[in-house]
Amino acid sequence: MHYLNRYWVGLVLILAISCFLQLMPDWHQQLTFHSETVMSQGWPLITTHFIHLNWTHALFNFAGLALIVVIWREYWNTRWLVNALLLSSAATSLILWLLPFTVIFVGLSGVLHGLLGYCLIKDIKAGKKWMWLIVIALIGKVVVELLGWQPDHFVGQHVSVIHAAGLLTALLLYKLERRRISDAVPHKD
Repeated sequence: MHYLNRYWVGLVLILAISCFLQLMPDWHQQLTFHSETVMSQGWPLITTHFIHLNWTHALFNFAGLALIVVIWREYWNTRWLVNALLLSSAATSLILWLLPFTVIFVGLSGVLHGLLGYCLIKDIKAGKKWMWLIVIALIGKVVVELLGWQPDHFVGQHVSVIHAAGLLTALLLYKLERRRISDAVPHKD
């Protein structure tokens, strides 16, 4: 059973769920994040990150997730990968819900920014100081996107905000890693 805790099991599980949901286009409207209705439904806070505009969009996001998980495999096990993905998904969605304009989106790219940022923070804390260059490049990319530069493959007007919200979740992931819910409850001695 120990092999079930390896990083690749979590990756396969996440990709399988995403592929299954992508094969159910009739469900997409109910699973999509729409900032005006998301809180009355709840589930789109998470589910929107597991569906995509089309298979090309899905495959690019799947490749990004696989690269992050495989390159930084020492930071992942099944439990933490699934937890990190769910935490980043919910936090990204909550940040987008708080914005003063309507956001409608699907896809994993915001969460990928959070997972990548988390891995870079872990590398820096592990002594790989040169990773600051990649952090600065990633933040610079997101800032430039927020200022209006968007490649042709971006679909939708709020992709840059989604990436920025996802990147912010890297700090949350770093803060919450390896914490247990029971640690948040004060113990009487």
